Amino acid sequence: MSDPNQNLVDSIAMLEQILEVMPQDIDALKALYSANLKCGMPNKAFDYLGKLVDVAAGNGKKELFSFLEEQLPRFEQSHPSESAAQQARLRTLQGVHKINEDLSRSRQQEVGERNVIDDASSDSDVAEELALAWRLYEENQLSQEDYSTVLHDLTEISSKDLDVPASVLHVLKDRGFMNSSRIISYLSERSEVPFISLANFELPEDISGVVPDEFISKDGALPFGFLGNDLLVAVLNPFNHKLLDRMEKESGHTCHTYLVEADDYDEALGRFRALKKSAA
Repeated sequence: MSDPNQNLVDSIAMLEQILEVMPQDIDALKALYSANLKCGMPNKAFDYLGKLVDVAAGNGKKELFSFLEEQLPRFEQSHPSESAAQQARLRTLQGVHKINEDLSRSRQQEVGERNVIDDASSDSDVAEELALAWRLYEENQLSQEDYSTVLHDLTEISSKDLDVPASVLHVLKDRGFMNSSRIISYLSERSEVPFISLANFELPEDISGVVPDEFISKDGALPFGFLGNDLLVAVLNPFNHKLLDRMEKESGHTCHTYLVEADDYDEALGRFRALKKSAA
């Protein structure tokens, strides 16, 4: 008779191979979560549950939210602080996805389905900021209290029509966070995106029309110069690779990103708008 535990171990090994190819496969992650629970490995099981929350940040499927709502409370005793943080994160993600659904329905009524599809990618950048906040919390750059505050503020900001990006760095600036320089150093080091000051750069006149305004005023990506035919871009979230891909597709240029502080970005945004106004 075959050993049930050995069968589970073999299944885990097979599923881990699947994840190497498709790291966000929901069925494989759920199966690994369940298999590790059955094997008496709650720490690994909880890790896979956390990966499912990461996936939920991107796809917003109600079935996945329901599954996570059922499973996370199981770890309230064994992993109290981690479970509480993930449940708070899940509630915030649900709120953001609801806001995006409401925005999409509103836009569909106003401008038709084609433009809704174009705008949906921009809404996803809020999820990228939530993912950045989680990364900062997981790697001990934010306390649980600071993390909860950032989630609350990002959720509120995402529901408003502001003329500046909804970013983690803007929230930390507005909250007077004392360790912002440490956060900037961490972001630059971990992402390998250089940190610069935009005050040292004069915006060229032909930069204003290179990408739609939404990239600059909403998404947190501001072009500030050319290197040959390549585009130099200031960003607030160096881990938002989807935004970079969209910008390269829209501009037709290869983009090189540089991390900037929120204040520096806002000042350059003012100069960019003045440049565009004078060119009109």
